[in-house]
Amino acid sequence: MNKTLHYGLVLFIIASISASILAFINGKTAPVIAERSKREEIEARKNVLLAEDYKIEEKKEIEGMEFIPAYKNNKKIGYVVKTIGPGYGGDIVILFGVDMNGKITGINILKALETPGLGDKILNKEWQKRWIGKDKNYEFKVGVDSFAGATISPRGVYTGLMKALDAFEKEVK
Repeated sequence: MNKTLHYGLVLFIIASISASILAFINGKTAPVIAERSKREEIEARKNVLLAEDYKIEEKKEIEGMEFIPAYKNNKKIGYVVKTIGPGYGGDIVILFGVDMNGKITGINILKALETPGLGDKILNKEWQKRWIGKDKNYEFKVGVDSFAGATISPRGVYTGLMKALDAFEKEVK
């Protein structure tokens, strides 16, 4: 019994020290990671809808989606939308541009934990370009919009896009 108590105490001390070290490192790196993610999102806005100004203060939030208006020559040209689609490995965070006619101007996958070599093909810029010009009436086509053996990830992107485009038509536009 004495040995069990001794080993338990040693294990507790090691676990406490390890947890303290991890908490310290997380405290130091979390702000850096958050700042980097914020910069990446700002840069991604320019890639999905080229504008002179993105008015964050005019942002609309609908069902967990963010719609940030984009302006060029003081005229609203569309919105940058942040939405989520259901993926195989968890949520897929999508940032995309939509013009005032409801057509997609570009997309960027901000976060996805999909299967390497299969579902993660949604991160491919060439695949993302296929969505440009699509609107809420677009129908998902297996074999065209998906990849061999992977339909969940591409369909998750499609679901996120269509949900946001529907909200755009009904509540934002």
